[in-house]
Amino acid sequence: MYYKHSGRFSLGGLMIGALIGCAGAAILGYIYGRGSILIEDEHLAFLATLALGAGIGGCAGYGLIWGKVRNHAVNFCLQGIASAVSLYVSWAAWIADIFKRFQVDDPPSWIEFLKHPVGLWRAMCYINQYGTWSLGKGEAPTTGAELWAIWFIEAALVVVGAMVIGYEVLRNHAFCDRCESWCRRAAKLILAVPQNPDLLKRQLEANDWRTFDSLPAENKAANHLAVGLDSCEECHQLNTVTVTLVARRKPRKIIEHLLIASAQAEKLKQLSMKAEQGAKLDPPKANAAAAGKH
Repeated sequence: MYYKHSGRFSLGGLMIGALIGCAGAAILGYIYGRGSILIEDEHLAFLATLALGAGIGGCAGYGLIWGKVRNHAVNFCLQGIASAVSLYVSWAAWIADIFKRFQVDDPPSWIEFLKHPVGLWRAMCYINQYGTWSLGKGEAPTTGAELWAIWFIEAALVVVGAMVIGYEVLRNHAFCDRCESWCRRAAKLILAVPQNPDLLKRQLEANDWRTFDSLPAENKAANHLAVGLDSCEECHQLNTVTVTLVARRKPRKIIEHLLIASAQAEKLKQLSMKAEQGAKLDPPKANAAAAGKH
């Protein structure tokens, strides 16, 4: 009923994903390490940490997409490795800047720290004894076990953030194993919200499209259903539809990658083309025309 990844991957594809993911993670780690020293507000530092994790997840996730890897376990493993690479580079860059900031005589460069993990660890232990910043203005720098705990939480946020985003990237793409290619967005529609979205879900799962076909077009500014059709451009045999309820509070996916027949997929494409043609008219005319076509 719903599309699921086959779990297949090739060694070459995995290497491509690892190369792209780790390279992107290393670059992001360097930027984070050099920039974090400039962030004094703990809230901004927290957001920067989340951004780093999300960036790593995106790099590694799309690296696996490029390598045609369809295995969530492999995805999680690569996210963990990429996160470790990024954190290692960020620590090297950050410690090198810390030593320059506090005017340490002849401080090693961040490249030297990368080459010597033992020296990097000793530098971390040295900094932990004295600290570099405090959780509140005017307070003594955070040191010892408390600082170790903060660093651990920081690393955990990066790893978890990368895994979450990486999982979402891979989950949101369908792959045609017959053609060895990812599906593309073939159609999109903005429709009115039905009285009972959960009933609509059950109807679509039962291949009952009567309620769906009766829904008029809607404006993006109002609550609406965002309908996306993903299809294989080669064989046109693999087609999935995703319906998201976009409300004022937050979007909620009603169905995600529901497998549908080619005939229904073609109908959605035609409806999407009509909606695009109607959008070229004046907004009032476009809304009236779209509503009349249903």
